[in-house]
Amino acid sequence: MSELDTAAAPAAPPIWKRYFWRNTASNYIRTITRLLLGLILFRLLFSGLSEAEFGFWSLLWSLFGYGVLLDFGFGFTAQKAVAEKSATGEWGELSRLLSTMLWTFVGLAAVLGLFFLAIGGLFLNAIEVPDVDYGMYRLAYLIFFAGLALTFPFGLFPEVLRGLQRIDIANWLNTGSVVLNFIGIALALYVGASFPVIVFVSVITTLLPNVGALFVAMRRLPEVSLSPRLFDWRVVKSQMGFSIAAYLITFSNLLMAKSDQAVLGFTLGVGVIAAYQAGYKVAEMLNLFTIQLQDALSPAAAHMNASGDSAGLRELLLKTSKLTFLITTPLYGLCAVYLEALIQLLTGLESIESDTVLVGQILLFAVFSSQLTNSCAKRILMMCGYEKKLLGLSLVDGLANLGISIALAFSFGMVGVALGTLIPTVLVGWLLVLPMALRYLDLGMLDYCKFILAAAAPVVLFVLCLAATVYWLPIPEEGGFIALAIRGGLSAGPAFIWILFKLRKLM
Repeated sequence: MSELDTAAAPAAPPIWKRYFWRNTASNYIRTITRLLLGLILFRLLFSGLSEAEFGFWSLLWSLFGYGVLLDFGFGFTAQKAVAEKSATGEWGELSRLLSTMLWTFVGLAAVLGLFFLAIGGLFLNAIEVPDVDYGMYRLAYLIFFAGLALTFPFGLFPEVLRGLQRIDIANWLNTGSVVLNFIGIALALYVGASFPVIVFVSVITTLLPNVGALFVAMRRLPEVSLSPRLFDWRVVKSQMGFSIAAYLITFSNLLMAKSDQAVLGFTLGVGVIAAYQAGYKVAEMLNLFTIQLQDALSPAAAHMNASGDSAGLRELLLKTSKLTFLITTPLYGLCAVYLEALIQLLTGLESIESDTVLVGQILLFAVFSSQLTNSCAKRILMMCGYEKKLLGLSLVDGLANLGISIALAFSFGMVGVALGTLIPTVLVGWLLVLPMALRYLDLGMLDYCKFILAAAAPVVLFVLCLAATVYWLPIPEEGGFIALAIRGGLSAGPAFIWILFKLRKLM
């Protein structure tokens, strides 16, 4: 047995192993449910609402997406604190910390509610809602932002469940909410309900999983109290450095995700954004599916770090990195080989520009490289005291992305903007992030690569099956979902079946 493997199996597997597969499976079920029902609901809303109502709806929910910036990193801090304090049994300090966060959020929610109430008239006038329906839009506005204010403090409790490494419970609550949201809005549209009623249904079903998480989390933490009497800002101050770093990393990642469109708009004009987005979408989907594997790493790393379990942290990085490699490589290979057909499927375009395909290939490789270097390492380092160094790397990555994208946009068009994403992603990941994680865990790069590649037999099988499928069953010109599904199954199916039967050995 390799020195990198654990010497002897413990009597009971660690918490992260016990819940890893149910957490991961529930992640994928939640994601697929949201994607499928979201696509159907988009079509229903697009056809069931007026143009002005649909635009107002889209604007409100786009603003909701920026609500992640309003927690100031406290949500991630709560996840880390719950994982650490539950490992050490510091229930009194955890009670003070969660109580302070909760009642701080309640106060911020009240301020937010009053703020949006005060600017309601200015907001509605600024976006020029139709005068004849002004009262209807104002009511919808008030319902939406009242719901947003209520959702804000309750959003702490899914993070508590994550800290307890019960991500599966948070996922099932969220999945149930998505289904209820779909049923409620579909019924409201079917019976011809007014626009404010549709907004109300959407807001309530968004709030429900967070309320459910409150009750489930507190049942699992009977030693913890959330009394306002426990409010103690000094406890939060001890976590402030981590909170600020987590917040700034989230903020920089959000800006980086949106920067390509801004660079394209200001350098080449808005006309090229649609063509770029067509290539970007497949890479976005690959990233969405592969990141589900690492969702459980952060609380597991925090728990082990608090327990001083260095061997467990090494095992966590090695085995989850190996699994990420085995799952991501076939998915990346399929996307790269069938990229043009996938873009046609997602966009409905009959012909795809060569630059759009090249953008897609560049961004796909950027996602693939990031998964191999950043996805596991960053989550573990973040929970082990490296948040400030990771913040510095995020800023370097973001500034390099912006600078290179602008410089290359004038020479290479939208392909240059895609290269501006790829170059810093590869360099920062392979030269800085992964080596930092390996040094912290006292692992050598050569030993790390040997450990990952020792289980590469399913990847070799995938390459052989893909080559045979491409040669013997070339995809027809019209492409289509069924054609892609058949070829994807023939190419990757045998490899994934192999991985499925070897999961116990792999993990």
